[in-house]
Amino acid sequence: MGRIRTTRPTHAIAAVFGMALGLLSFKAYAVPSFARQTGLPCAVCHDVPPQLTAFGRQFKLDGYVLTTLKQVGVGQGGKDLSINRIPPLSAMVQISATTLTNEPASKTTSDTKAQNTNIEFPQQLSFFFAGEVTPHIGSFMQFTYDNASSHFSLDNTDFRYARQATVFGQSVTWGIDANNNPGVEDLWNDTPAWEFPWGHSNIAPAPGAMTVPMVNENLAQSVAGIGEYSMWNNTWYEDLAVYRTAAQGFGEVNPTTNYGANSTCTINNNCETGVINGVAPYWRFAWQHNFGGNYLEIGTFGMQSSFLGGFYGTGVPGVADQYTDTAVDSQYDRHFGADLLTLYATYVHEYQDLASSYAAHNTPVQNLDLNNFRFTGTYQFGLHYQVGASYFNTSGTSAVGWYNQGIPNASGSPGNAGEIVRATYLPWENTQFTLQYTAYNKFAGTTNGASKSNSLYLLAWFLW
Repeated sequence: MGRIRTTRPTHAIAAVFGMALGLLSFKAYAVPSFARQTGLPCAVCHDVPPQLTAFGRQFKLDGYVLTTLKQVGVGQGGKDLSINRIPPLSAMVQISATTLTNEPASKTTSDTKAQNTNIEFPQQLSFFFAGEVTPHIGSFMQFTYDNASSHFSLDNTDFRYARQATVFGQSVTWGIDANNNPGVEDLWNDTPAWEFPWGHSNIAPAPGAMTVPMVNENLAQSVAGIGEYSMWNNTWYEDLAVYRTAAQGFGEVNPTTNYGANSTCTINNNCETGVINGVAPYWRFAWQHNFGGNYLEIGTFGMQSSFLGGFYGTGVPGVADQYTDTAVDSQYDRHFGADLLTLYATYVHEYQDLASSYAAHNTPVQNLDLNNFRFTGTYQFGLHYQVGASYFNTSGTSAVGWYNQGIPNASGSPGNAGEIVRATYLPWENTQFTLQYTAYNKFAGTTNGASKSNSLYLLAWFLW
């Protein structure tokens, strides 16, 4: 039962911190270019962005192509060229302030410049190309400047080709989808890519990346995937896709040479970690139904992924660490006049076979289980106010020395648990002000001192 060896590659530790920061990215979806293209206000597709209405889910399912704009067309019926006269461009800026329960460790009596309330101006700046590309093909592309990384990069991206058909007398919408984040193509807000609270501080303490299931955005923006999807009779939904590593900033990635405990990669020679061995299949099935003013969705999703040398570069080259994620989810909506109650529940179980990292003596246990549960409720008052609360809990097999990468963890437990409460005011549909508080009951595997990681977060969000 030894700790992780101090001789492991330094690039693996950097990868853990980088992926932890990646998990804090915003989930922006309500973009004004969609409103300009359709001629509809944001509230038609969203409750409080990025929560989708039934119309918003259908708009996404149909490939983002509904338009009332004048077209530039060539050929009969625009068969050779048909594009919007106005390019589908939008911008977003987010400004935030974070107050921590504990003052920063850097603050001493001789260091008067350290501040406990941290301002990020901006925390994030994004530009979007979101809308119809051609008839039947649409896109959602986000380019983001993130204050934590201090550079621009390609953020969530989703391209769709969609058509309609009739099967056994019932309508079917089907399509082909390409994206860079497993689950970003999903229609519901109970899956990890779009789950509450839709915004996090870059400053506040957060659970280590190793305690987050792989399907919960651990591969976001580092992969390319393609798949097919369909919705039958507006009731049954299926989505099957496969993903390959497509890391930004690397012209070639090779899982047999680019990482591993015994490789020659270092931070200086810019080697890549987390390279998928072969392909990672992703699946999604869901059922939805409206009854008596109520809406209910019940679904399942999952992914299987394998990484030679280990996802974090902690293993033996040529031997794989494997992750199998299986999840169930549900969403319930109930309207009360102009108000809306929404409940979300998601449970993800991940089975880990860490043969590579175990062979390198970097984990005392080869087979681990990781469980992640989240229950969320939001209540929207008309168009301008929303309150929400969420309970989250992560548990699993203890492995002393494994979970101390990124965040010190003497207990060896992946456990994290707590609550998030959030209040949002929208003076206009494209402007949000949010006050959010995160309270931990357990952090880094222990309840002792967990509340020291609590934080208060204020966010201003502008889109145009």
